[in-house]
Amino acid sequence: MAKALDDYEFKKILRFLKGIRGQGTELISIYIPPDYNMAELANKLRAEYSQASNIKSKQTRKNVLGAIERILQAIKGIPKPPEKGVAIFCGNIATQPGASDIKLFIVHPPKPIPVQIYRCDSTFFLDPLLEMLEPDEVYGILLVDRKEATLAYLKGKRIEIIQHRDSFVPSKHRAGGQSSVRFERLIEIAANEWFKKIGDMANQYFSDSKVKGVIVGGPGPTKHYFLDGDYLNYMVKKKIVGIVDTSYTDEFGVREVLEKSGEIMKELSVVKEKNLMDRFIKEASIGGLATYGEKEVRDALLEGKVDTLLISEKLTWERVKYKCPQCGYEEMVTIKGEIPRKTCQKCGAIMQVVEEQDLIEELAKLADETGAKVELISTDTVEGKQFYETFGGIGALLRYK
Repeated sequence: MAKALDDYEFKKILRFLKGIRGQGTELISIYIPPDYNMAELANKLRAEYSQASNIKSKQTRKNVLGAIERILQAIKGIPKPPEKGVAIFCGNIATQPGASDIKLFIVHPPKPIPVQIYRCDSTFFLDPLLEMLEPDEVYGILLVDRKEATLAYLKGKRIEIIQHRDSFVPSKHRAGGQSSVRFERLIEIAANEWFKKIGDMANQYFSDSKVKGVIVGGPGPTKHYFLDGDYLNYMVKKKIVGIVDTSYTDEFGVREVLEKSGEIMKELSVVKEKNLMDRFIKEASIGGLATYGEKEVRDALLEGKVDTLLISEKLTWERVKYKCPQCGYEEMVTIKGEIPRKTCQKCGAIMQVVEEQDLIEELAKLADETGAKVELISTDTVEGKQFYETFGGIGALLRYK
């Protein structure tokens, strides 16, 4: 559960930082690699402070200087960078309509930061962190027959179609005679050129070291003929981890590959997620060991019934605690969007917000207390989208009814 929540928190802070805009070039992004000399960084920041004093815009100058001062204060408490380094973002950010303040954010990355960066712009520089969201392992999928071919990447839970091509190779001629033989020979030459073209494409895309394995699919024996020929280079051939029969050679065929290559790719997150969703939907449809909906899942967690908590990564709800300053009455509600004002149902006074918590984190903590597993479900897959749109993005597999 810890890793799933860490990944969720990382994505959440990146979404927040991505939405921030400065009035000028006043938002500062700093990347500090592991083992970087913090004294050297402090010297660089002081030099930047000196240069920022020359900024013509009074407001921008004030905001940049304030951000650098805030960062210098923060790094005093970091004598040495963490094991993977750290990213710091600071700038003048709106706190409410008509009001703003210098805010600082420290982000601990999931992978080591490779280089020291200082950047001042109207947006935070997030590219190095966004790249860390890309999965380390990528699989290639190649579907081929005489009529068409599709190449795709499987990146984590996301399918990325690289190329889909039609061959325009004629069908085999059925008439007799010498012209038939000549025509058949021309067809075979065209097919050979077609396979060379697909082989060149596969070599281009799948030779990359990031591609861990390649699965080849297609209807009939054509895929075997293609593999037996000299169309793929040795680097791609040695990456082939499976051959799958499919009815299609387009995007539907790619999904067929995922369905039929469970044993080959059983550890991949996309297959694990699909199997989990298939099990959940089956149990929910027959009224079996599954439940969904915030109240139903929360009740099941409190009763210790939940074996696996399922939450969509797309949920952005907050769990908010209100308290009445007059009579002390408290109320917990789930908010979808901006937090509204609320009147006390006991005395009618305006209530105060005393606690805010991300709904995903709150439910995950309840699961942790009862020993339930937590699975965050993406919307990169068909099943993940269905879970969010049909079941509201909150569900659970149960130990018992």
